[in-house]
Amino acid sequence: MTADAQHSVRITSGNPALTDLTLSWRTAEYGAEDGIGPMGSLHEAGDALVAVARFEEDGVTILGSGVMVAPGMLLTATHVLDEFPADGPGPVFLTFLPSAKRAWLPQDVRTISRPSIFDAERKISSDLSLVSCTLNSEAHAGLPLMLAPMQIALPLVGDRLWAMGFRHQGIDKQAALVTPLVSSGLVTAAFPMGRGERMVSPCFEVAMETVGGMSGGAVVNDKGYLVGILSSSFEGGPSYVTLIWDAIRMRVRGSVPRLQVNDTVSVMGANEWGLAKIKGSVERDPFGDVRIALSDDEMALFTTSLSRAEWTEVKTSALNREQLEDFEENWGRELEEAAVEIVLQTLNGLPVSRIQEFLEDSDIPEDLLTAIEGFSVEDFDGLEDISITSTEAIDETRFRLDYYFDIPSLIWTVEMDAGFADAHASSLDVRFFNRRVENGIARMEMAQRRYFRGSAIFHRDAEIFTDATITLSAIKPRRKA
Repeated sequence: MTADAQHSVRITSGNPALTDLTLSWRTAEYGAEDGIGPMGSLHEAGDALVAVARFEEDGVTILGSGVMVAPGMLLTATHVLDEFPADGPGPVFLTFLPSAKRAWLPQDVRTISRPSIFDAERKISSDLSLVSCTLNSEAHAGLPLMLAPMQIALPLVGDRLWAMGFRHQGIDKQAALVTPLVSSGLVTAAFPMGRGERMVSPCFEVAMETVGGMSGGAVVNDKGYLVGILSSSFEGGPSYVTLIWDAIRMRVRGSVPRLQVNDTVSVMGANEWGLAKIKGSVERDPFGDVRIALSDDEMALFTTSLSRAEWTEVKTSALNREQLEDFEENWGRELEEAAVEIVLQTLNGLPVSRIQEFLEDSDIPEDLLTAIEGFSVEDFDGLEDISITSTEAIDETRFRLDYYFDIPSLIWTVEMDAGFADAHASSLDVRFFNRRVENGIARMEMAQRRYFRGSAIFHRDAEIFTDATITLSAIKPRRKA
């Protein structure tokens, strides 16, 4: 498949040469003036600026824009993808280079949705989609793959931002140019919990003009970092931008070997492999939850931008960043001791059937699990890496802490019938150690490294922790990017 001769690109099967392309995060610089105008050249932003196109018999139509953030991973607006019916041809993504073009085809798409507050049977989707795509054209190995560096941030009111994208247009023999546009303006409002059902993801308003076809395109700050994608606008402005926050929670199938280690991959995983760049204070815990830390100015804007109804959905933090650091320094050891104590107390109080579930995480066969008649568990060497994820005020003297931690050496001692153990000695000895027999009962040990999530209440006046609980546990996972 090709476009017209002037904008020709041949669509091929997936090209593995994508793996070998040199990566570049070079960003363009633009003037600090309001208004919209043409970009300096078609290939100024390289692959970072994506045209979302429909190929038809009479030519190609650019319906929207996108932004490439990792090899074969791009962000765009969900409503642009919705222009392609499920039973029809899908989008072709085009990127423009000096004297060359690359074409990409989608292989996986993810967005985030939730039930409508007006109709529980109807799903409301975020306008931000993460797309995994394959390179389906000549690779042009001599030209780098240009990617957009990302920043997880809440732009402040008065900050200048730039939006980039394509004009909605057809490309046929009469179309002289494909014209990328750039527009600039100042942030005027933030909607950190979204704008109702019109825009369910965190977003913000910018006093700038944009046009049809720019939807899904990059919105960058003065350092060239991607902070959002363009979602909607009024004629002459303002424009509304979806923050890229939700993108870090999405997972798609990878397009290059390093992003195919697991079934799916996130942009944070691509960042860990050096195939994407993310700036900002972002942490992912072992359970897959993501935490974003905002600056004091960003947090002030976040809180003042919430409606009265939205306040009910937000936990009020009991400690700011500096107070949390002081608390960890003064009370971290006591919290660790309380956390380990409640883990051992909880685990040792569980029935054998529940413990079988814990040991199943270590790939113990079912016949061995069902043979377990008794157990005990102890900690060999304390915990590691306790991390407080939130603090919620209860009243003036108490607050609740949520946290997670890692116990590297949890020692399980299990008991089973000695005759069964002798009959299955070879299978047991590769999974357990120190097997011995006494009074017809075989006992043996197994070590696990597990993560735990828990909570506790701290009493400021009494300076003690109470109500410690364990809410979730998981075996230390294999690498999951």
